[in-house]
Amino acid sequence: MDQAAHTSAAELRFSDARSARKWADMYDSDTDSLQEASFRARCDAAVQYVLRVLPAGGRVLDLGCGSAPVLSRLRQHGASCTGLEYSEDMLRHARARLQSMQLDVGDLHRGDCRETRFEAASFDVVVCLGVISYVEDYAVVLSEIKRILKPGGYALVSFRNRFNPILWDPAVGLKTLARAATGRLPPEPYKIGRFMDFREFRRKMDDAGFEYRHFVGIGLGPIRFNRRALLAERVSIWLSDSLTAVLRRLGWQAPMRWLADVSLWVYGKPAA
Repeated sequence: MDQAAHTSAAELRFSDARSARKWADMYDSDTDSLQEASFRARCDAAVQYVLRVLPAGGRVLDLGCGSAPVLSRLRQHGASCTGLEYSEDMLRHARARLQSMQLDVGDLHRGDCRETRFEAASFDVVVCLGVISYVEDYAVVLSEIKRILKPGGYALVSFRNRFNPILWDPAVGLKTLARAATGRLPPEPYKIGRFMDFREFRRKMDDAGFEYRHFVGIGLGPIRFNRRALLAERVSIWLSDSLTAVLRRLGWQAPMRWLADVSLWVYGKPAA
């Protein structure tokens, strides 16, 4: 897919004609959906981490800010946060959210995450949640994040984990294992919104010159068989929360990298 076709497809996907309203609404209230609960938990984890590491007077860029669930909460805490989003419809939802919270609606920009207009070393933290899975050559996005980060700054990047649907579905897992054993497992073709291999992502972050800082795995399950859910959504949410609490209490991060639905990685730009 060439760049123009990719841009058009991505814009359509996050338009009011498609899913913009859904993405805007999912952060306003709890729902009986494990996927949506995981996205809300991703927002919580990102906000908490940014507030922990952001220096006094520091600047944050929400790259692919969507309807501003992260940006709005950071502004509630007094953080200086700029938003960049390609979809004009999502930007309208972002302004509406900020207005409803009586927050400043300024410093929101329409633009492409692969090539922004921000000056080099402009931000102390760049938040990039669920964006790179919509870009085929996402190494370009990582390079742009590094360019606009200050030395010593933090990049928070998330995506959905390729291994989650394999390991939580015995039928899919066995089929995948059998194909791998016989050498008939082809590379996964690119598609917009794909689930991603965290090992490839880490290699690209290393190649871009970032340094690993932290990882948060979010959302365990749902348990399926041959792609059919075996548990009700509320039960899946309860099971996910319970298992996550146990694994975090035990300090077992490695299993979460393979099992979690959403991977949130924190990397640093080396200090000058």
